[in-house]
Amino acid sequence: MQPPTRWWPQVLSNLWGDIGYATRTLGRNPGFAFAAIAPIALGIGVNTGIFSILDSVAFRPLPAPRPTELVSVYQDFRGVQKRRVHGARSMFSIPEYRAYRDSTRTLSGVMAYSRPWTVTLGGQSPQQIEGAMVTCNYFDVLQVRPSMGQGFTVANCGSPGAPPVVVLSHILWTRAFAADPGIVGKTVTLNGQSVGVVGVAPKGFDGVDLSKVAFFVPTWMEALVQPERRFHEDPHTSWLTLIGRRREGAGIANVRADLAVIARQIDQQQPGRTTVLNVAPATSLSLPVARAEVFSLAAIVLGAFGLVLLIACANVANVLLARATRRAREIAIRLSLGATRARLIQQLLTESMMIALAGGLAGLLLAWWSFHGLLAWMLSSLPGTLPPPRIDAQPSLNVLWLALGLSFATALLFGMVPALQASKQDVQTALKQEGGRPRPGASRWLRDALIGVQVAVCMVLLVSSGLLLRALHAAQTVEPGFDYRNVAVVAYDLRGPSYDDQKVVAFQRRVLERVRSLPGVDAVARASKMPLSPGHRQTSFRFPGQEQAHEVDVNTVSPEYFSLIAIPIVRGRTFTASEREDTAPAVIVTEATARRYWPGQDPIGRRVLMEGQETAAEVVGVAKDAQVSNIGETASSYMYLPAGPGPDRRLGFLVRSHVDFAALAAGVRAVTRELDPGLVARVDRLEGNLDFWRAVSRLIAGLSGSLSVLALVLASVGVYGVVSYVVSSRRREVGIRMALGANAYDVVSLILRQTMRPVVAGALIGIGGAAAASQILQSVLFGVSPLDPVAFLGAAVFLLGVAVTASLLPTREALRFDPMTILRYE
Repeated sequence: MQPPTRWWPQVLSNLWGDIGYATRTLGRNPGFAFAAIAPIALGIGVNTGIFSILDSVAFRPLPAPRPTELVSVYQDFRGVQKRRVHGARSMFSIPEYRAYRDSTRTLSGVMAYSRPWTVTLGGQSPQQIEGAMVTCNYFDVLQVRPSMGQGFTVANCGSPGAPPVVVLSHILWTRAFAADPGIVGKTVTLNGQSVGVVGVAPKGFDGVDLSKVAFFVPTWMEALVQPERRFHEDPHTSWLTLIGRRREGAGIANVRADLAVIARQIDQQQPGRTTVLNVAPATSLSLPVARAEVFSLAAIVLGAFGLVLLIACANVANVLLARATRRAREIAIRLSLGATRARLIQQLLTESMMIALAGGLAGLLLAWWSFHGLLAWMLSSLPGTLPPPRIDAQPSLNVLWLALGLSFATALLFGMVPALQASKQDVQTALKQEGGRPRPGASRWLRDALIGVQVAVCMVLLVSSGLLLRALHAAQTVEPGFDYRNVAVVAYDLRGPSYDDQKVVAFQRRVLERVRSLPGVDAVARASKMPLSPGHRQTSFRFPGQEQAHEVDVNTVSPEYFSLIAIPIVRGRTFTASEREDTAPAVIVTEATARRYWPGQDPIGRRVLMEGQETAAEVVGVAKDAQVSNIGETASSYMYLPAGPGPDRRLGFLVRSHVDFAALAAGVRAVTRELDPGLVARVDRLEGNLDFWRAVSRLIAGLSGSLSVLALVLASVGVYGVVSYVVSSRRREVGIRMALGANAYDVVSLILRQTMRPVVAGALIGIGGAAAASQILQSVLFGVSPLDPVAFLGAAVFLLGVAVTASLLPTREALRFDPMTILRYE
């Protein structure tokens, strides 16, 4: 065997020649070039576009100078008995932040910030905006300088005794304050608290989290703008994310080892605690639990789009296989003149690589052009209650590398087998073939296998799309078990220094009385969680005398709640006006909850001990099951607790009215202005909560349907191309059969039997794959079974129908020729 130094220059020399030959060949055969490049461009384009969105969310560095120096820090601790969470358990408390900030040797600075939280911005037109609480060195560590003002300094941000201050985002300064050049030094009102403006962030900077924020305040202001929390100095509260900037020469491993020493020192102060740190390059999505969820979803989406690329590769492999079969005589001549098989494989693979690179470039352009529109559609499809995420789908270096890698991988995937098949020639037999006519049956098994793969993958996507479309129909037509029509949801945020507990209770009483007296209002009811609103409110309960705790979803409601949205009390009674969660413990359970915990028994009069209560609550009623948490799902553990006049600073209630919604909303806002001009009343339709789930279903079904249509087109083109090739290669046989008396039906039946055999086999395999894949979609099927027979049967019938049509078209075309003309031509 020759050493690489001898044969490598020859390979490179041959490569340049092969590139020139492949370019000329593709230029002389534009139809073949388009048939080969177009599927690859589509496959690589959709995958690159989806990855560009994932890259923007999970891999892009933070919007700060020298962002590669920034690292995010999270913790995973065990053995901790007492811990409050406001964000994620892996976040930090202020004392923990100070320990890492003051003791690190590998980081030049460590800052911390909270997740976005909502406040009311006062003024002539109060509005709710989202901001972040940050440590005073937030902008220093990021090396982001305010465009106006000094920002946070030791003088204005040093201690809780300093006057409250805020740094506005550039967009908030522009929209809410008309780009006032003298804004620095003035005061604004946040949750009723007067706050001095000390700076305006530079244009385009709206925080480092995935959700954009409109302002930044020091963390010590938490007690001023959210007095009901007061966990700023609590060492046992997780609420801050840590970001550090590495010193020159300090790698991630050095930072991890340095901070681990500090973590052990903190553990020693809390016996039994063990902490493991997660230190990684900082991105907008560094939170481990959120990152895991995004990557799980991305794996499913990229897997589905990868199946489209697999169909495209099988398509092109069939095209190359057919072309190589037609070039059998040429290849045989090359072999007879002394060309080695390895040399032929290199030439054929070079041609495949040129096709793949051209497809990759076209796919990258397609992704850049189309996915901006797709991203805009996806963001517009999200419910308006969700804050706008920071997503930029502009191609990055990561995306370019992915497109290049996919190009090389697909070249090998669709080019290797045809190259091996074409170079494995019987030279004597190939040279004897008339006019280069391929041998009947040559490579039939390989063509059939490729068609089977295409059909199987297409079946998986079609069934998945059918299930999601069925779920969309269910979401659009579902009756959730309660009456959401003509019902409004009203919400107030009473956090801030303007309201103590007594004022909160007084405001609740006055606003409910005033809203009840509005014209057209039929009923008003309080609720801590509105039906079908996102998220869960959970707690646990025990049976008296037992230690085992049971998780349960809960909702705190007033007695009018059940009649207002027409959820019947099927047994027992509703709450009374005097019953409250803390003074007269009572509970109403759903039918599903009663069946689960008291099967075959009457739950009325039973007692449960709710978490945090010393007195057991009595079950006073059983409410009819309703889909109040998720569409298509009735919670198996759900309890209602009585809502008394407690100091609930986030007041929410339902209003049923027979007047126009706009008039009702205007009346509620008028009541709010009279009671407190600085408050913002959010008034929405209860049906909007149902629209949230419909929007999610429309988004998923739309993406899945588009993907399935693309897969179906590629698979149909593949079947059509293979049948066309088979018919053209058997034209002489068809002519002989018809000359001997065979009719069109006999010929069509013969070709269909041979063509549909791999199609049927692929469909059966695809049904099995779809049954497995459907389990992944179960959480978004909204009441539709993962093995829904309509979706499976419909997809199978539709795909087989398309395959039969694709097979009949070239066959009918061949039957139009006169048999004697075919024989003379052959």
